[in-house]
Parts: sequence; structure tokens; C-alpha cells
Amino acid sequence: MRVRTYLGILLGLLVVVSAAILTQLNKDLLLASFRITRDTEVPFYALLLGVFLTAFLPTATLLLVQSVRRDLEVRRNRRGAREIDSLDRAFQRAVDAQTDGQWAKAVEELEVVLKGRPNEFGALLRYGLCLRQADRPGEALEVHRRAAVLFPQSVAFLYQMALDYEALGEEEVAEELYSRIAREHPHASLQVLSRRRDRALEGERWRSAASLQRQIEELFGKSAIAGTSQERYELGLRYQQGVRRLEEDRGDEAAEIFQGLLDDEPRFIPAAIMLGEAKILVEREAEAVAAWLHGYETSGSPTFLRRIEDHFIEKAQPEQAIETFWSLIGTADNDLLPRFVLGRFYYRLEMHSEALKVLRSIEGRVVSSPTYHYLLARIYERQQDPDRALEEYLAAAQQAGVPEREYACLACGGHYPDWRARCERCGSWNSIEMDFHEERMSPAELGVQEAPVWGAYPVTSTSESS
Repeated sequence: MRVRTYLGILLGLLVVVSAAILTQLNKDLLLASFRITRDTEVPFYALLLGVFLTAFLPTATLLLVQSVRRDLEVRRNRRGAREIDSLDRAFQRAVDAQTDGQWAKAVEELEVVLKGRPNEFGALLRYGLCLRQADRPGEALEVHRRAAVLFPQSVAFLYQMALDYEALGEEEVAEELYSRIAREHPHASLQVLSRRRDRALEGERWRSAASLQRQIEELFGKSAIAGTSQERYELGLRYQQGVRRLEEDRGDEAAEIFQGLLDDEPRFIPAAIMLGEAKILVEREAEAVAAWLHGYETSGSPTFLRRIEDHFIEKAQPEQAIETFWSLIGTADNDLLPRFVLGRFYYRLEMHSEALKVLRSIEGRVVSSPTYHYLLARIYERQQDPDRALEEYLAAAQQAGVPEREYACLACGGHYPDWRARCERCGSWNSIEMDFHEERMSPAELGVQEAPVWGAYPVTSTSESS
């Protein structure tokens, strides 16, 4: 029992006892007649009771009604707060399920949210998106149609409707919606076109991505996007056009595209690699090797040396590779990488003495490289020198072990067993390089120059939600 309630009860008892005592002491007075008119008399206690009720009852009634209203308002607020909290938790569970790709579960949670908040913008947007991802594009379209009526100024629902029509196979209707967005919401055109292009890139639909990139350039002009991320996409898509020409055995056209890219950006390593491939396709192998050597001289990337090595192995001309590497060692400002590659090449040819001689020549310049020591250990093992082999194996183990993944993306950190032009994880071109982080030697120490990265998009597992 609360103190206030207890005191109220005591006060009430006091009033009752006091009234009883006073009534007993003034019994005669209370029973006496009180004349209201000449002919009307009432007992005095009735008069007192009437006056009391007339003065107290309305006030007491008003206070009681106000108290009841306050209690009801508090209860409603508490119930509403509990409902809001429950809906917020359901929405968060839906977001978590969407992030994990559990589309059916996300749909269930969002249906709970929309029962309590049928017109909430974010819930409607996510609900339609999750329905589409759950292979229910028809229902998604109905949700986004209703939401577009509720929020007529929103570009997001028009964009989602276009995606719904694409999922339903109605490409023409989708294009009409994209055109409507460009017409009615010109401020959002770049964002919508960029998203469509990024989706095409993720799906490796290069023609569609190139077409969308041209629309961006036509809409805003090349001068407006110069120096921005949009220009970087243009370079990457030109590269993909060259790759497509190469796949179609149109080597001269591919070479022209790759050369144009290198004229614009000499450090675009994939373009230089593919320029050599295009030259090989048209049987100009000397020009291919020259292109790779020029690429190495421009960027310092060991990818070119590895490609030269593989090329001469494929042609069964190892002596040409050796001659090329020695020539490069003689002219390079920093011959650490060429010597390492040459030593490894000798090892591939089972020329262990020559490999050991070349690798030992750079021993004092290699600060910390597990791969270097592992290669020496393999050579000593082949030469039947187990003590030195064990020594080099231990050195490799002490320096963090032999790396299993030789190439890494400079943009997102993804690893690959071999070199490639574009990172599959983040979508960037010109970002795959040997993982010098594992070697504990900086690219600068090895003579590798920093190169720009084009077209990376954020790594995320969720679809567009706005």
C-alpha cells in the first residue's frame, strides 16, 4: 500500500469519526426544523446535506472524470509504446533477414510491421524488394504501385516498379518507367542510371553496361564527368569492349581499343596485358613481348614478367625468356623483381645452380619474403642439401609462412590464386596485384608504381533498398 493511499484512508476515517461525534453532540440542532418558505419546513440536517451536495458533487465528479481519463491515457500510451517497440523489433529482424538473404523470413516480418504501420515508407519499400527477391515479382509490383500512389514524389518506388517489370520480363514497360524518371525527376537520373549500370556490371552484361554509360555521358556530357568515378567506369567498359573483340578473334580491333586506353592511361595494367594478347592473336609476337616490357617499364608490375615467362614457356623458347630477363636486368633502375622472376624461371626449368646464383645475388636486398626463402629451400632440396633446405624452410615459416594466395585486390583486399583484370568481389578494374603485404615488402621497395583503380562498387550482399 502506498503512503498516500494509507494517509487518505486515515483522513477518511477521521472525517467519518468526527462527523459521527459532531452529529451526536448536535442531534437536537440537526433535527430542528428550518423554514425555507412561510409554509415549508425541512430538517436542518437535510438543508446541510443539500448544500454539501450542491457544492461538492460537481467538483468531485469532474475530478473523478479527469482522473479516469488520465489513467486511460497512460494505459493507451503504454500499450502504444509496447506496440511501437514490437514493430521496431520486427522491422530490425526483417532488415537482418534481408542482409542474410533470407527473403521469405524478411517478408513475414515486414508483413507484421505493415499491419501496424500500413503506410510506412521504408517498410513498403523493403517489403516489395523482398517479395521480388523471393520470386514473387507480381506481388512486389502491387506493393510498389500502392506505395507510388501514397508517395507520388518518390523516385524510389518508380525505380522499384521498373525492376519489378524487368523481373516479370516486361522490358518495354520498365524502359518507359526509366524514361519517366528521367523526365519527371531529372535530379535523380544520374543515380538511377548509375545503379542500372552497376547492376549490369555485377551481372557481367557488358553491352548493357556500356549502353547505360553512354546514356550518362550523353545526359551530362563528358566534360561534366571528367575526373569523377563516372569517367573511371568509361575506361573499364572500353576495356571490356576490347576483351569482347578479342574473344571474337578480332585482334586488330581489340589492339586498337587497348592501345587507345593506354594512350589515355598508361598505367592501365589489364589493357597492356591484353594488348599483348591481341598482338599474339594476329601473330605479331615480338610486338606482344614489347608491349609487356613497356608495360613493366611504365608500371613496374610483376604481372608483365609472369606473362612473358608463361609466353616463352608456351612457345618452348626458354632461352628467349632468359635473354629477355637478363636484358631487362641490365636496363632496369630496380632489378630486384626481374632477378627474382629470373631465379624462379630457372627453377621451373630445373636449372638449379643458375637459379641459386641469381637468387643469392639479391639476398641482402630481400628484407623479409617467405616466398623467397621457400624457393631457396626447394632448390636446396632438389640439390640433395637437406640442412640448407631445412634452414630456408624455417626462415620461411618464421616470416609468416608460404602464402597460398599470390594475388590480392588493392581496392577490397580479396585474394586470388592468379592474376585477373577485374576483381569479382568489388568490381574494380586494374586493382589485382601480387600480395606484397604477405611478403612484408612494400611495392615501392620492389619497384612497383602505384596505379589507379577504376569502377569499384561497395561490397555488400544486399540488393538496392532505395
